[in-house]
Amino acid sequence: MLHPLKRKYHREHWSLRDINLTIRRGTTVGIVGRNGSGKSTLLQIICSVIHATTGTCEVRGRVAALLELGAGFNPELTGRENAVTNGLIMGLSSREIEQRIEDIRVFADIGEYFDQPVKTYSSGMFMRVAFATAVHVDPDILIIDEAMAVGDVSFQEKCFRKIREFKSRGTTILYVTHDRASVTYFCDEAVLLHDGELIEVGAPQRIIDLYSEILTTGRLVGQAVADVPGAALPAPGAPARTYRPGSDVTAPEVAAFLDATGSEDRCAANPLYNANEYRFGNGGAGIIDFLVVERERINPAHVRSGDTVDIYLKIRFDRDYVAPLVGFTITNAQGVVIFGTHSQWLHGAAPPAAAGDVRCYRFRVRLTLSVGPCFIEVAVASAQGDVSDVRSKMILIEVLRDQMMIGLVNLGPTFEPMT
Repeated sequence: MLHPLKRKYHREHWSLRDINLTIRRGTTVGIVGRNGSGKSTLLQIICSVIHATTGTCEVRGRVAALLELGAGFNPELTGRENAVTNGLIMGLSSREIEQRIEDIRVFADIGEYFDQPVKTYSSGMFMRVAFATAVHVDPDILIIDEAMAVGDVSFQEKCFRKIREFKSRGTTILYVTHDRASVTYFCDEAVLLHDGELIEVGAPQRIIDLYSEILTTGRLVGQAVADVPGAALPAPGAPARTYRPGSDVTAPEVAAFLDATGSEDRCAANPLYNANEYRFGNGGAGIIDFLVVERERINPAHVRSGDTVDIYLKIRFDRDYVAPLVGFTITNAQGVVIFGTHSQWLHGAAPPAAAGDVRCYRFRVRLTLSVGPCFIEVAVASAQGDVSDVRSKMILIEVLRDQMMIGLVNLGPTFEPMT
């Protein structure tokens, strides 16, 4: 029936628009963005589950996809029957499926449920069978859409081992997730989508910085400080200030830091400053200086695992804060968050700050970390959680070993023979 006035009863919405993306063979690409940004739609177009309204998508190679939970599975069929059906759809012959079905059953590890109707499965069992099927068809392109969020931890680790095996063999992998650490650790490149638009394609850590800003502030206005024309950078190889053993470290350096009254940003003058920090926030307060102290050493280039350090922060307030929140996060070189906390959790409400105030705060932390470089992110926010200033990876410090270990942290174990 035609409406005489051609009235519209719908509102046009573009899930994706003006996407121009090339993914090179053999790369592992993380795709991130808030819910509704178009991530799943992009993967469905690549898999030919849906077709783009305009434009083209060219895919070369066999694709195995784990899209939304249970996509492509018939709930009336058993896990075995669904595995066979999906294998045939992905291009395997009946003989090839017959040769691999036992491996699929063993990998899924759901016992007798493998021969029960899929409609009786839990979400975790669903994912086990779907993943087992996808990885046993020898895909050229493996697509995973947040499927790893389902299932127990041991099976997730089993899946990641299998994915790493594909990665080492040169399989192209597209990985949609909200787990920022896994993107920086696992992916070669990353893609950021926001409101259906392609924001940027680049190095995983850069993309995760942008994604973190969108999650925190709902918008994208920050930039890497090193990209700002005229940004002050520390002199290359600037040495840490060191005091003789037994000297009073609180005397000149710390006292001068606490007593200084200027409100200009002096962070870049510190030898521990990382010129590739990423800074964002809604304003209202700003972190303008910092100092790191380890016993008699000021701004040491390195510490030993287990050393205790004091992190002093100086913050300028441009408006009134009833109870400012001050926090820090420690990450390793791969972007994995090792530890984070803030003043509210440690101390309760901080004293109020008025517009024009410059306040100093101190965190004391024992760096029981594994060896290697670590980054310290610092931030200030209002009591309501409005993020004023985040200086991501602003401080770079090296942790040296005092004993052999592996992992992210040093738990300080001891050993002694008992018999």
